This record gives sequence, structure tokens and C-alpha cells, in this order.
Amino acid sequence: MVASNRNVIDFRRINIIISVLFILVMTLGACEQVNKKGSISSSQEEGNVTITYGLWGTETEIEVQKEIARAIENYQPGIKIEVRSYMDSDTFWNKLPAEIAAKTAPDIVKLTNEGYYEYAVKGVILPINEFIKRENVDLSIYRESSKRIWTINDQLFGIPVSAAPAMFFINKDLWEQAGLGEYPTTWEEVRKAAGVLTKDGVFGLGLNNHEYHITNYVLSFGGGWGNGRTINSEENINALKFIIEMYNQKLAVAPKQLGYGWDGEVFANKKSAMTTGGWWYIGYLKEVAPDLPYEILPIPEGTRKAGTMHSDAIVVLSDAKDKTAAVKAAVYLAGEKAQEKLMNAVGIHPTITKLEDRYYQLYPKTKAIQPMLQYAEDFGYPENSKAFIGELIRGLDSILFDNSQQTLKELLEKIDTAHK
Repeated sequence: MVASNRNVIDFRRINIIISVLFILVMTLGACEQVNKKGSISSSQEEGNVTITYGLWGTETEIEVQKEIARAIENYQPGIKIEVRSYMDSDTFWNKLPAEIAAKTAPDIVKLTNEGYYEYAVKGVILPINEFIKRENVDLSIYRESSKRIWTINDQLFGIPVSAAPAMFFINKDLWEQAGLGEYPTTWEEVRKAAGVLTKDGVFGLGLNNHEYHITNYVLSFGGGWGNGRTINSEENINALKFIIEMYNQKLAVAPKQLGYGWDGEVFANKKSAMTTGGWWYIGYLKEVAPDLPYEILPIPEGTRKAGTMHSDAIVVLSDAKDKTAAVKAAVYLAGEKAQEKLMNAVGIHPTITKLEDRYYQLYPKTKAIQPMLQYAEDFGYPENSKAFIGELIRGLDSILFDNSQQTLKELLEKIDTAHK
């Protein structure tokens, strides 16, 4: 997938850095420490503090973030935010260990929930409950489902700035040309429609063998990874079986089979009529295929209504130089005015509930997935996310494309054993 469009981390390539981060954080330390209950102490007097904020994103988003950062002194006198932008997610996570070693790492970062569980349990991210309580920060303005995603064992690890359920995209022209009626609501209906749509070099379904997409199928079939507790379940096996059948029946296509880098390119080039995706598709399609007519639907049902909730949050790194000021900056950057600016400029789905009506006015196509805000879930990857994702994708690749004789049950049993 394209990080500059999604603003997400490719965990298969960079999660190995987490272990390095953890070691560096623990061994190099910083002037401040967090006790086992997550208490925050500061080695600096408040006032005249500069907090560095690391993030990557589109050029437009970076400029808006800088504008937001400059205004913090109107709300938090004595605190300044210095935005440190990175070309893409790979650059960010490749540079961070060296910056920590040199004691020049950002104090706060914008992080996705895709795999953040590993960062939290390994101590790279600071829990902020004590600050929230001490400063009487009103968290009631945020959607409960968004806060749950960033909470582990009653500890909050980030202030959510966006929350967008997964989406199902359909090419309207191809659908209508095929003479199909109502849009599908179940995977079996998707299968039937794909049989009609697959022709003339177009596949009915774009299906990227990527953890984001796979997890949406797994959840909708009643399964999930459960942070490593439910890897080898019948529901997960049934979801993966559906995926393999769609490939074997030549109704689905992976980007690499067509020479594309990610699933959005397949859909934008009209090589698939349907695909799972996310809010980043909206900006991408506007840029590369502005005349492509499409509809956005909730993730189809396997055995239940389910899907992932993609969320970005402002998090404080555990080695931030002034944790109190850093948390204040994080709260500000995820506040109402900041979210409103980002919503208007780059299309984030806000986590502050009073902004949602305005969001759907600006992006009416997304109104259909509003009900998913009530039931969309976190990704639930195990603690060692990189290893899990690598094992899962390599195993499925072998079954799908290398004629492996390994069964799905054998694959998940092996992965489950490795992550007990």
C-alpha cells in the first residue's frame, strides 16, 4: 500500500524497529521517568518549552499541521510545537532509532492503531491517564469507540484525532453496465456479482493479500486475532477459505498479479470492480482518477456486521523530554479546532462527535458507513506484530501463488503456537 496516501505504517517492513526502540528507550533513558502506574514527572519548569511533533503525510496535511502547531501559544502559553515532517512512513521509522540514540527524537508522533498494541506493551508509548485526570481534560467530546481503540488495560495511550471504519468500494459504471441491481451486503452476494463483473480484463474483486484487508474479512466472518488469543479459530479459517476460493475461481486479483503496487491502483485503473479500502482512497481517487464514479458501502457480512476501525492518534513517546508539556501538546493537536481544520483540508473522519454532521456534509459518499462507527473494531494484532503479519502473509502467499500443500488450519495452528 502507498504510505503517502494512507499515512499508515507498513508493519511487515518496519516493526522490527520496535524492539530496537524499546532497548534504546530503556537503556538511554531520558530526564523524565514514568512509574509503573503511568505517572508523569517533569524535569523542566513549565513554560518556554518546545515540543517536537513527528509525522508524515501529504503536502497539504503537513502544511495544515504546521498551521495548527503555530497557534498553540494562543491556548497553551509557554509551549511551542516544532513540526518535523518525514517523506513517508518508512523514512520515519528508519530514522527514529538513530534519533533516539542521539537524543533528538520527536516528543510526540501521529501514529496509526494498525499494530500500535506492540508499541504500547513494550513501553515505547506513554500512558496518559494521570495527566488527563490531573488537568481535567474533557474526554467526553470524543466518540467512545475511538477512545476504546487507544485503551489497553484501562490505560489511554493516545488522543484519537481520526477514526474511520473500513470501506467497500464499487465502480458504479461497471456495476450498471453489468446490469446488476442492488449493491451487495454479504460476501456471498459479492461472490455472485464478481462472477458477472469478471470479464474483458476486469476482475470482480480486488483483493490485496495484506493484513489490513485480510483482517476485515476475518472480522466479518465472526473471527479476529484477539491480540494473539484467537488466531487459530474456525471463523478465521472460514474467512481465509473464502479469500482463497475467490482467487482460485479467478474472481479476485492481487495487485502484484497485475504489476501494481497496491490495491488502490488496481481500482483506480478499472481492473477491479469492487475492493475493500479505506478513507485514504477518497483523496487518492480524487487525485489520480477524478472522473471515476464509485460508491462506498459498509464491509459486507460473512456471518455478522463487522470491520476494522482505522484511527490515528497523537501519542507521547516514553522518552519525551518534558512529558507534561508533551501531553498538553497532544491534547491540543487532537482538539476540536485542529480536527476541524484537518477534516476540511484533508478529509479525516473526526473523533469529536459534534463535528460528524459537518463531515458528512463535506463527504456525503461516506454517510453509508456511519453505522459502522458503532461496531467497527481494532485490528487486534498480537504483541509481536511484525512476526505475526510476516508469517500470515507469507503463508497465504504460498497457498495462493506457490501451490503450497499446507492447509489453512495447519498454517494458523503454526502461527498460533508461535504467538502463545
